[in-house]
Amino acid sequence: MAAFRSGEAGYGDGEPNDTAGWYEIDVSRLQPPDRTPIPFRLLANRFKSSSPDSEAFIHDPLTAMIGAASEVEAFKMIDRTWHVTTFVTNHHRTLSWVHVYAMAAVNQAEQTVAITIVKLDGTA
Repeated sequence: MAAFRSGEAGYGDGEPNDTAGWYEIDVSRLQPPDRTPIPFRLLANRFKSSSPDSEAFIHDPLTAMIGAASEVEAFKMIDRTWHVTTFVTNHHRTLSWVHVYAMAAVNQAEQTVAITIVKLDGTA
């Protein structure tokens, strides 16, 4: 897992990184019988809240994904011309819980990444 601006001023509050790394999820079972291509690649990661990796990804996901491209094949095509949309599923909860989970759907044809962030509720 590439460190995303780890240690740079303004990212993280001294929490150590405990990032799982990006894992690509096989969605080939979704392939329709006519073999129409699946228009995205799906990846997931877990970040420790308030760590440098987590803060860098939340504040600037495009730079974080570009920085991880050397280790994440699905991110190699991403550059500054791409667009990112982020959806936080339970934004009523603070980001200060222990772990934040992120899913990224990478669509090369549209040059977009759709990110969904899920936070723990703090009771786990």
